[in-house]
Amino acid sequence: MTPSVRGLMLGALGVLIFSLTMPVTKIALSGDLMSAWFIWSGRAVLAAVAGIAYLLLANKKPPPREAWWPLIGTTVGVVFGWPLLNTIALQWVSSSHSAVINGILPLATAVIGATLNRERLPRAFWACAAVGTGLVCGYAWIRASGGLHIPDALLLAGVFLGGLGYACGAIATKYISGPEAISWALIFGLPITLPLMLSVSPVSLTAVPVTGWLAFVYLGLMSQWIGFFFWYRGLLMGGIAKVSQVQLLQLFLTLGFSSLLLGESLEPMMLLVAALTVGLIYFGRRTKIST
Repeated sequence: MTPSVRGLMLGALGVLIFSLTMPVTKIALSGDLMSAWFIWSGRAVLAAVAGIAYLLLANKKPPPREAWWPLIGTTVGVVFGWPLLNTIALQWVSSSHSAVINGILPLATAVIGATLNRERLPRAFWACAAVGTGLVCGYAWIRASGGLHIPDALLLAGVFLGGLGYACGAIATKYISGPEAISWALIFGLPITLPLMLSVSPVSLTAVPVTGWLAFVYLGLMSQWIGFFFWYRGLLMGGIAKVSQVQLLQLFLTLGFSSLLLGESLEPMMLLVAALTVGLIYFGRRTKIST
């Protein structure tokens, strides 16, 4: 098996892990036994503990000074921003709805990454980014009957912060490995996530059903930590330009899992917006790759 094929397979596995995040978060939120704040902070603490164990067992050194600012950006984006805002929003919107709003995350990542790296993107890419963003915002506006609900505003803000976190994480992997990058980003967040988790923990831990705890563990170990292992490794082995195309499947996988696990109905407009968004991202990335 060639490194390119192995990279594609690892990248696809990472995307599969990430695509379950939203429906699993809805499962963790069900019954209102665990608050959104506990689910977010708790998953980050659980992942940080796993990250500390990994760094100690692998005898990894602290990151070099050049990696600190990218790691801080990663912490802001994928430890605090995206997971917190999405978890809060999922208290009121469906998993499939949030998946459509998050469909423009790859565009946000590309734009922010190019800005941080001082890269020039072709006009066709900017056109795709503008149309894709307008499409998703228009979908949210229509669903809100001519307005913008707070959950949609949180999701859109989460897209920006998630793009920042992904882009900064990619920059950090120039100096350290992907597993080290996500582990250190989680450790950077511990002074905030640990006290918060302890202060908002459920009154009765035994009242939370097994499905709720399983969802919580999945979010902490898989979505917040292990998924990045496969994703970053796949990008390294198969090439960023090629393997990143696999991410186009994530939106449809999330919609499928939302229907399968939660019984959410997939409306025609939702599927149409999803298909158009993925098409725009694909075309935009092709123009970026070809220049």
